[in-house]
Amino acid sequence: MKKMKVQDLLESGHSLMNNVVMNTAGLLGEAYFAIKIDDLLKERGITQKDLAQMTGMRVGTISDLVNGKGISINKVQLFAIMAALRVKSIDDLYEMKFPEDLEKTFDEEQSEWKSTKEMPLAVKEMYKKNVLKSSDLK
Repeated sequence: MKKMKVQDLLESGHSLMNNVVMNTAGLLGEAYFAIKIDDLLKERGITQKDLAQMTGMRVGTISDLVNGKGISINKVQLFAIMAALRVKSIDDLYEMKFPEDLEKTFDEEQSEWKSTKEMPLAVKEMYKKNVLKSSDLK
């Protein structure tokens, strides 16, 4: 499993990414993005080249996906990999992991938001700040 910290992704972020996106993602702190495709390949006894042949994708593309290169994930390629490896959930390929305190906060705020249909205070504050920053970009 390859782990990529959000902070590292932000530091090597795409040059066209605006500050609001970067700052909002930065709220995730020590969270990380886990890439689990390589583990699946090992479990199934196949190589990146085998997966490339199974999906019709270039070996370089498979390598980029396994190693977290690039800034986006093509949904059709993702479905092809899921079909080839016989996985039903994106969590089998990729997963976001949050620090325990942040996960607890998100769970509480998500529950509050669902039950009250009102944005939690922290989300409202982020929203207001981002609206101001977005208007500065225009």
